[in-house]
Amino acid sequence: MFSMGQACLVGEEGVAPHAGHAAWWMERAARAGHQLACVHAARLAWDGFLPDEQALGQPVRQASRKDDALMFARLGHQRGDPDASLFLVWLLDAIRMKADPERLEALQAAAEKGLPLALVGLADVEARAGASAERVMDLLSIPLEKNLGIAHYMVSTWYGQGTLLGQDEKKARHHLEIAADTGYVPAMALLGECLMVENHRPSDGGADDEGKERLRRLTRGESLLRKAAAGNGRAACVLGDYWSTIAEIPDIRQAVQWYEKAVSLGFSGAFFMSARIVLEGRSDHMTQQEAWTRMEQAAGAGHAGAKTVLSKKLSC
Repeated sequence: MFSMGQACLVGEEGVAPHAGHAAWWMERAARAGHQLACVHAARLAWDGFLPDEQALGQPVRQASRKDDALMFARLGHQRGDPDASLFLVWLLDAIRMKADPERLEALQAAAEKGLPLALVGLADVEARAGASAERVMDLLSIPLEKNLGIAHYMVSTWYGQGTLLGQDEKKARHHLEIAADTGYVPAMALLGECLMVENHRPSDGGADDEGKERLRRLTRGESLLRKAAAGNGRAACVLGDYWSTIAEIPDIRQAVQWYEKAVSLGFSGAFFMSARIVLEGRSDHMTQQEAWTRMEQAAGAGHAGAKTVLSKKLSC
């Protein structure tokens, strides 16, 4: 049953991939006691695929089957499958279930089996609970060795802020560079932003060297931000800021495009900046009323600059 489920998941010779048929086989295998089938059944249930014995038509996908997903994930966790344990942690977070003891127990079970992401999660939990730097870094040894982007990003943050680890700008940058190279989006966004800021600092070299270095930073910074901006609102907003206020020749059209991308991702800073350039008369991509509404949305999301603008408006 499990082998048929696998064949239907990925497609093998003589078997076409079909999520509904895979769900049917995986659920049968899980109920029959197969340890590894549980996590596949849980994921397919979460994705909303209905078990289909015949698999004659297209897979039927409906609303997420959350209860079934939890049931199968818990079953796999109880049977000792670390992937099921880790998926259970993810599920509990995704549905915002108040189950801290269960979440921690599942996370510890997955970490004990050496799953890098589980070790990162446990390191984060223990760091927040006041564990020593030695304990936390020991947990992260495998994820760091495997160049897991999120692990290097966490270490970079600790070095940069001087919280868990002693503040060290060079080490912070070293781990941030590694995290960005792995394609970890928050790291790409932050490194791109750093490069854009550094691009406006004078260098120690001559005029030619400085020009080349600024071009290198600008090119790499913009490239990283563009990649990250697909799903990172801050990265998109930084690009908007660059074209609206930093570039030697501002391009408001490009700035608006990036601000609107960031707005679509819910980033409050983009709500503020896109409204601001309209209220300052630098763009007409929305009406003044729409700009004030957007400014209110930014303030409602906690943006300090938007709150100040609205406060001044009310006092006039």
